Amino acid sequence: MTYEKKQEKNKLTYHITVKPQEFDKYLSEALASLAKELDLKGFRKGNVPLHIAEKHLDETQVLSEASNHCIEEKWLEIIDKEDIEAISAPLVNILKIAKGNPFEFEVEIEILPEVNLPDYKKIAKTVKSEQVKTTKKDFDKALKMILQANAKLSQKDGPAEKGDFIEIVYSSDTIKERKDGFILGQGQLAKGIEDDLIGLKKGDKKQITVKEKQRDLVLNVSVNSVQKVELPELSPEFVKNMGFKTKEDFEKHLKEELQKEKEIIEKQRKKEEVLESIKKQTKLDVPITLIEREQQALLENLKNRVSYELQISFEEYLKQAQKTEDQLKKGFEDIARERVKGFLILHAIEKKENITVTKEEIDEKSKDKDQNLRYYIEDQLKKEKIFNILGC
Repeated sequence: MTYEKKQEKNKLTYHITVKPQEFDKYLSEALASLAKELDLKGFRKGNVPLHIAEKHLDETQVLSEASNHCIEEKWLEIIDKEDIEAISAPLVNILKIAKGNPFEFEVEIEILPEVNLPDYKKIAKTVKSEQVKTTKKDFDKALKMILQANAKLSQKDGPAEKGDFIEIVYSSDTIKERKDGFILGQGQLAKGIEDDLIGLKKGDKKQITVKEKQRDLVLNVSVNSVQKVELPELSPEFVKNMGFKTKEDFEKHLKEELQKEKEIIEKQRKKEEVLESIKKQTKLDVPITLIEREQQALLENLKNRVSYELQISFEEYLKQAQKTEDQLKKGFEDIARERVKGFLILHAIEKKENITVTKEEIDEKSKDKDQNLRYYIEDQLKKEKIFNILGC
């Protein structure tokens, strides 16, 4: 086999030639394979002699079988030799095929584009870390949430007030009936809705209008129950039930966890800012193939969120949003382009820095044999190493 390669931006075209004697091997294999399926009078299926089978088989069928096998093998050889990072399926065009002649075909494929990286380490140094500290307000808020999670609820006959736990059933012309329960005044629902629930009692019904960009949404709300929330005291018994010996131990642990959380958030903020800074100084033509793929992924993610969080069909969501699926997908174009650009930059840094992840490193994170999970862990470990190089 010989081949010539041409490249135009991120598109590769290979002109591949297989010598006649080499292609004869594939013709023989194709004939043997097709002969096994041949059903001729006087012979058991699979036992027709090849010289007889050849007379009864369509030559075009044999050539097609041989060419498919040949293309598959030769293309895999080229991929292995050239270390091709393809982003599209190969497009094959047969140029010349006949017995006793060279077999010629072309393969077109899109690959990851070349990324001309700026001085990414220098850029990363311009992004400074911010000092984070857990405040009393942070501590009080977290403590209140813990106490609320362990609160005692008691039925209330009077009107609902801020701080009460209320259970409702609501629906609209686009939302099927669903239940919800929450503490009033914490802003769990859209702005204004919770205020309209204050003063309602168990069994009350009310229509609440929610202002939206396209139109007003009218919710039909029924109150199932109103309950008074009695927070527990931060007593020795309470902290013991939480797994701590003393109140001081509990408070120390909570402050440490809040500080860790703040540091994780700050670390993520710095990573995002570093990547954004590198992206701004990187000129790159992002392949439309990857943009469209990311747009589709974003659309599928939205569909899952609509089903899980809103619990309505996507068709109902489209009616409510007054948009088509194509319009939503088009709206994802800019964010998809930026995401792909970020991926390409990180991938280019990975290649330049020769970043690899060993089986042992993956095993430290998980012993699970699920290959998709292991690919995900490998990808996360590579990103971690990249950002370590960038000082994040």
